[in-house]
Amino acid sequence: MTTHHDIPTHLVTGFLGVGKTTTIRQLLALRPEGEHWAVLVNEFGEIGVDGGLLADTGVALEEIPGGCLCCVSAQMFTVGLNRLIRSQHPDRILIEPTGLGHPAEIIRTLTQPPYDGVLDLRATITVMDARHLSSPRHREHPNWNDQIALADVLLANKADLYSEADREALQAFVAAMPPPRPLVVETTQGCVEPAWLEHPRLERGGALFPEARAFLSAGDTPDHDHDHDHDHGHGHAPNEHGYEPVTIDTRGDGYLGRSWLLPEGQAFDHTVLETLVSGFTGERLKGLVLTDQGWQRINRVTGDGGLEAMEAPAAGTRPRIEAILPETDAQALDNFDQALQQARTGPQRIAQ
Repeated sequence: MTTHHDIPTHLVTGFLGVGKTTTIRQLLALRPEGEHWAVLVNEFGEIGVDGGLLADTGVALEEIPGGCLCCVSAQMFTVGLNRLIRSQHPDRILIEPTGLGHPAEIIRTLTQPPYDGVLDLRATITVMDARHLSSPRHREHPNWNDQIALADVLLANKADLYSEADREALQAFVAAMPPPRPLVVETTQGCVEPAWLEHPRLERGGALFPEARAFLSAGDTPDHDHDHDHDHGHGHAPNEHGYEPVTIDTRGDGYLGRSWLLPEGQAFDHTVLETLVSGFTGERLKGLVLTDQGWQRINRVTGDGGLEAMEAPAAGTRPRIEAILPETDAQALDNFDQALQQARTGPQRIAQ
């Protein structure tokens, strides 16, 4: 690592479903010709989905599934980051923590040895949805507040869906933020400007803010549940096609996640799957799936979104799905799991 110096590095943070991956795709599309960028992605679930959503961008990618970078994946984070730096020699690094992660620990890691002479931590870009300002579930969640409090650039994404009340709430929220305030921009579809990457990091006195100080000094707080439970496999028997589902549960921060990794060629009935996805009422549903109408991207957030046609990924890509719901909705997750099994059509090859 001594051969690498001052690599511009950015965190792209934000709560579940606000459009972090879309924002990263937009940033990657704007990278200068000849520059080699790399992305480090962490997901709440054990089976990575976001990596598949970024696979066609042509950049180096490292995935760290299984919880937030600030706790259970801390060692995996440094291993993955070291591997990315040594093998790819990137000109710039983008790091996407899970939407349930606390960014303070990551910032501390990136600005202390051994990274302080290797990386040049620049603007943290936090993506938010202003409609969440009227949601107590978001406003009262410590990680939601912490991510915004550490923003250097605050992107109010999905602005085309805001009501006038949403915009007034955003203005009042920003006005109440203590100085120094981040650059705040309304945007849609994760659209960004390259200049925002060069926005200066805000000086917060090194101690960040009270909640972060408590988090960093205690290492564990009642507000941040570091006990991520992992339940591997749910007893699904192989079907007549030899299909054996790989499902993994993750619990933390009041949420339950379930990830499905499917065999190459596993397909779904498009009509049945579309109905199932449109009826999902949890916090987040995302995935890459093969149907009888070709490859589809699943992108549903708090009742909005569904299936989106996409180009076929690289050969050998395995379909995968991840669902995130409040822990109180465990039965709804099991019901979704059962319906998902019924939507399968069996492994097959579909013209790509």
